[in-house]
Amino acid sequence: MGCFMAGSRKKVSKKKVVKIVLISLAVFIVLNLFGAAIGTSTSITHPKRASYEEVAGEMKENNVYGNFDSYDKEDYIVKGLDGYELHCAKVSSPETEGTGKYLIYSHGHQANMYSASKYCDSYIALGFTCIIYDQRGHGANEKAICSMGGFEAQDLKYLIDDTYERYGDVALLGLQGESMGTSTSLNALKYTDKVDFVVADCGFKSLKYMVHDMYNDMYLYPFGTCADIGFKLIYGIDDSQVSGIDALKGKGVPILFIHGADDDWIDVQNSMDMYDEAKQYAYCELWLVPGASHARSRQIAGEEEYREHISGFLNASGLTKEWFEEVYGDYLDSNTPPEAEAA
Repeated sequence: MGCFMAGSRKKVSKKKVVKIVLISLAVFIVLNLFGAAIGTSTSITHPKRASYEEVAGEMKENNVYGNFDSYDKEDYIVKGLDGYELHCAKVSSPETEGTGKYLIYSHGHQANMYSASKYCDSYIALGFTCIIYDQRGHGANEKAICSMGGFEAQDLKYLIDDTYERYGDVALLGLQGESMGTSTSLNALKYTDKVDFVVADCGFKSLKYMVHDMYNDMYLYPFGTCADIGFKLIYGIDDSQVSGIDALKGKGVPILFIHGADDDWIDVQNSMDMYDEAKQYAYCELWLVPGASHARSRQIAGEEEYREHISGFLNASGLTKEWFEEVYGDYLDSNTPPEAEAA
C-alpha cells in the first residue's frame, strides 16, 4: 500500500515552482522594504546615547577638548517644545562677561553638550559666552523622539528666547551647529528672528535628502521612499519638512558654511547647495576643509584657523568689526587668546 501511495503522488509542475519562487521573492522584497522603513526611522528617532564622559573622552582623544575644564560653568534647565526639559550650561570666562556676545551650540546625532568643547576655545577667545545644551533624546534629557532638527528647532527657539530673558544684555547672538545640530540651527530660523548669524558645520540640506542619498549610494533606491513612509506613519515626522535649505529662503541672516572636503557621510554638496541658496538673501561664506571627514573640520584645521575663519566671517559680514578691533585688537593680531595673555 505504501508503494501505491508513493507512486500516485502528483508531480509539481514547473509553472507552479516558478510561481512559488516569485511569490517568495516578492514577500522577501516587501519584508525588506518594510524593515527599511522601520529600521531607518527607528535608528534615527531613537539615537544611542553617549555619556558626558564618553563624549569628553572622544574630544580629548581627538585633541580638540582644549581649555574646556578651565571655563566657568553654570548648569540650568530650559523648557522647550511642549514643556520638554533641556539640560543646558553657560560656559564663560572673565573676558566674556559683560560683552553682550552669546553663542548657542547644537550638537550632532548621538552626541551631547560636551562636544561643544571642540568649539568653546574659539568662541570664548572671541568674547562670546557659550550656551551649550543636550538636544531632545540626548545627554541627560528624558527619552524623546529625535527628528534630526524638526522638533529640535522649536526647542532651540525656546532656548533663544530664554537666553535673551535670562541674561538681559544680549547684543549679538549666534548659533553654531554640527551635523544634526546644523539642521537644528538652520530650521530654527523658521521660528525666530532673534538670530544674528549662524556657523553651519557639516550639515545636510534636508532629512529626506540625507536618507535618500544614503540609500542611493547603495543602489537601494526604493528604500528611501520606505523610510519616508516610516517616519510619517510611525513617528509623525515629515522628513521633507526638516529642511535647512527651505528655512534659508528669504532670511537675511549671515551664515558661514563649513564642510569637510572628504566627508563621506554627509556629502559636501549639501553645504554647497545651501550656500548657493542663502547667499541670495544675506552675506554668506563657504569654507571647504581639505582632508576633513565628517565633523572633523575643527580637528583638521586646528583651533587657530577655525577661529580665524569665524572672526573673519563676522568682520566681513559687518556684525562685529568695530567691537573686535576695540576690545580684542591686540590678541587678534597676535592670534593669542586673552586667557593665555593673562596667564
